[in-house]
Amino acid sequence: MDTKSKNKWSLAAASLLFVCLVALSLLAAADILQRTDYLQEDHYYSTDNFEQELGQFADILKRYYVDLHDYPNWSDEEKIGAEEYARMKREYLDQTAVAVEETTQQFAPGIAQEVTGGTQEEVASLSRERDEQVQRVRQREEEAFQRQVKERVANMDQEYKHLRDSLALREGSFHYYIRNKANGDVYANVTSPPTAEELRKNYLYSIRFPGNQTGTRGQLQWINHDFVTNQLEGIIAVPRHAEGYSMVHSNAQYYMSIRERLFKECGLLVVMLAAAVGLFLHLRKHAGELSFVEGALTRFRRIPIDVRMLVLLFAIFCSLTLASVVSFFRLPIRPEQFVILGLEAIAVIYFALCLFEAAKMIQDKTLWQTQWEKSLFVKYRELLTDLFANRHLLFKLVLVGSLTIAFPVSAMVFLIAVSNHDEFLALVAVVYCLFYLVLVLPYTLRRISLINKIFRGVEEMAAGNLDHQIVAKGKGKGNLFRLANNLNNIKQGLKQSLEGQMKSERMKSELITNVSHDLKTPLTSIVNYVNLLKSDKLTPEERAQYIEILDRKTDRLKVLIDDLFEASKMASGAVELQLDNVNVASLLNQALAEFSDKIEASSLTFRVQVENPQMFARLDGKKTWRVMENLIVNALKYSMPNTRVFITLHEQDRYVIMSMRNVSAYEIDFDAEELFERFKRGDKSRHTEGSGLGLAIAKNIVELQGGRLSLEIDGDYFKVNVAFPK
Repeated sequence: MDTKSKNKWSLAAASLLFVCLVALSLLAAADILQRTDYLQEDHYYSTDNFEQELGQFADILKRYYVDLHDYPNWSDEEKIGAEEYARMKREYLDQTAVAVEETTQQFAPGIAQEVTGGTQEEVASLSRERDEQVQRVRQREEEAFQRQVKERVANMDQEYKHLRDSLALREGSFHYYIRNKANGDVYANVTSPPTAEELRKNYLYSIRFPGNQTGTRGQLQWINHDFVTNQLEGIIAVPRHAEGYSMVHSNAQYYMSIRERLFKECGLLVVMLAAAVGLFLHLRKHAGELSFVEGALTRFRRIPIDVRMLVLLFAIFCSLTLASVVSFFRLPIRPEQFVILGLEAIAVIYFALCLFEAAKMIQDKTLWQTQWEKSLFVKYRELLTDLFANRHLLFKLVLVGSLTIAFPVSAMVFLIAVSNHDEFLALVAVVYCLFYLVLVLPYTLRRISLINKIFRGVEEMAAGNLDHQIVAKGKGKGNLFRLANNLNNIKQGLKQSLEGQMKSERMKSELITNVSHDLKTPLTSIVNYVNLLKSDKLTPEERAQYIEILDRKTDRLKVLIDDLFEASKMASGAVELQLDNVNVASLLNQALAEFSDKIEASSLTFRVQVENPQMFARLDGKKTWRVMENLIVNALKYSMPNTRVFITLHEQDRYVIMSMRNVSAYEIDFDAEELFERFKRGDKSRHTEGSGLGLAIAKNIVELQGGRLSLEIDGDYFKVNVAFPK
């Protein structure tokens, strides 16, 4: 027992370790595949980050050496820019002219007044004051213009200083030697262009411009374009050892650390895969002992198969996203790494269950169909099919629900519109509220009332009260009206069914009574006469008479049993018909000729009228002769003496119609259809030798051949109609 328990726990531990190894392998493989480019030794120098750094450095070189060449010796106008300086100067002159005009206009009325009514000295004084004010305005605008120029120049000086500092800061990251072909100037932080040997030994990366350069972000194309435009040529290189801090060297070192980590992950991946394969073989060897797997699969199958498929897709998406977004193999170890490993392990377990289930489905083809029939898709499809089976009802429910929801909304809109004095919106809300109260609400209340009536009707039906009627007032064109009428029809049909069942029970009881009576009567006679024959006191004449009586009784009993057996076969359909084209007129004549002696011996007169001596129908001749025999015998037994029996035969559409009419010798005080029941005879004819099965057998034979046999009774007048299909 201890050994089995230890094996169980060891297998569980091995399974858990296998899952963790697979999860770690997936994380490692995803990390390696995502960063395959990092395995290249100089990968950093082909990245977007480096190209951006190179592009920024090249732009700084162009601006410092080309765009701002000899900047310290530039005039203020050159530093600001000729166009910008001219614009500033125009604004300055325009503003000065406007200010001078405003000042002149301020003094104009006073000077004019003094000219007309004052002295020359007063006019001269105002003119001097005006000129002094104009001079101060001009001086003020001039000072404002000079301040603006100084601010712009100071900004440009600051920008130039920042540019120079940026260049100095990056000179530890890049060495460059560039020559201006237009004027022969050289821009460099090295004494001479590096040779090929120097580039190989002392530099990590180098590139010459201009040239046919391409880059992932187009930075190299822009650098090349600037070199061509400004007629520059030269080389930019990254030294092997940086002078001071270098962003480029720091980034390169970071990329190299990633490369080293990926190589370690590759080795770890190989080890984990080998261990996982070994554990898999071990678990496969002990597959019969992994009972928890079968238990997990049993619970797994309780989930609908389409939900499992969706969860599988979601798990794949989350697993790939998690593996691509999160870098798992990093130090120091963080708590979220255990969370990531746990989530990945859960995904691996789910993948394994899906694989096991797929393998079983491949082995058992019916498993898929069985589980698919229990899927949510099938359930929702059936639900939607039922829901949309009556789109008219669904539309009404949605419409009434929407209108009802809109009613309180319209009331709120009305209050808001009144508070905001919006007459049009308030009018629309009032119109809708009136529409709902006058039309929709009464309609809804009538339907709710009808639903309550239907509920009460169903409860009455369940309680056994089948006389209760659901009264549906209104036009009766809706689904609820149809439901109410259908429930009333169901109750009526159920009531009729119960009445029919009661009638069937009554007729069954009567059948048993009749069968018992008709079998018991000849059997009793046979038993009595057999007992008499046992007596030694009988004369030979009496013994012969008793034997003759026994012979008649046994013949009657045999006929009765044969008819009962024949009727049972006909009712169950266990009869093979030999259908052929039969001349019905000839068959009727043969039947009448067969019973000619009995007809002549009776007091009945048979009147036969045949429309055409050649009337054919597809029938079984022997079985159809039995029908005619039963009908003729029935007429001979139950017709009133000294009356006529009328037989007609004619064609009508697709049938050959035979009719037999006679006057019954006994009162027919029951329904005509009951004559088709077995052993059914009038109470006053109970003493006759008939079995009561003749009409039942005839009806079954006719219907098995696709025909019809019906009865008509009017008082004592009795008529049989038989339709034989052609």
